[in-house]
Amino acid sequence: MVKNFLQFKFRPINKYLIESIVNPSIFFAKPCNLNDPFDCRLNLRQSFQRAAISATKNRKKWLLHVMEVPNFIETFYSLLEYIGVCSFSSIMEETLLWSHYADEHRGVCLTYEFPTSFLLDTQFKLTVCGPVNYTSGQLTKWLQKAPIEDMALEQFAIELLHIFLKTKSPSWKYEKEARIIRNEFGICHIRGEFMKQVCFGLQTPKKDIDLIIKLSGDYCGCKIFTQMVRDETDFGFKITPYELR
Repeated sequence: MVKNFLQFKFRPINKYLIESIVNPSIFFAKPCNLNDPFDCRLNLRQSFQRAAISATKNRKKWLLHVMEVPNFIETFYSLLEYIGVCSFSSIMEETLLWSHYADEHRGVCLTYEFPTSFLLDTQFKLTVCGPVNYTSGQLTKWLQKAPIEDMALEQFAIELLHIFLKTKSPSWKYEKEARIIRNEFGICHIRGEFMKQVCFGLQTPKKDIDLIIKLSGDYCGCKIFTQMVRDETDFGFKITPYELR
């Protein structure tokens, strides 16, 4: 059962952010356009081969059988051409996220909450929703240990897709990423009320803050605005309510 999905989205302040507020929406990128060249592009054939080497007799036979199914791997990869990935983070207080995705603390972090009813609506075309797994060899380990021998091929492909799309290198672990993945890429219009909060960075210009507050209130009904400020430590910061003035 999919539960309400509450996560954070770091953004620079530009025309794309403004458009996503004025016409409430989120963007789903094609896997081939993600910033990590390994993301959603694991070597499926190699994973099958590695798993088969250490597999028991029955599992080895099953894995080799799947590999020999005509065009199974090619068809699996072709499905990714239609998938859309929207990435979020489960944390707001990570300076690298602000630096990498929010214009070096001059941007914003948006808090979204997507209700279960929205995620399960067939028009939304949900494929996967949940946290990313940061483990090397995760796909191979799953093929080695998961109860896959009794699965129908279609069900196996679905489970395989979930693992494939939610596994990243441990190098990205600091992002604490969670994803919504759907059977369609591009802009997805949502209800404005799904955006619950806007947090401004340490260096967000006052004129940009005023603009985003007005647009977020007018078009999304957002009423909660916060800002990152430095704390008493050398490199720390904290979230405080933004004083409207």
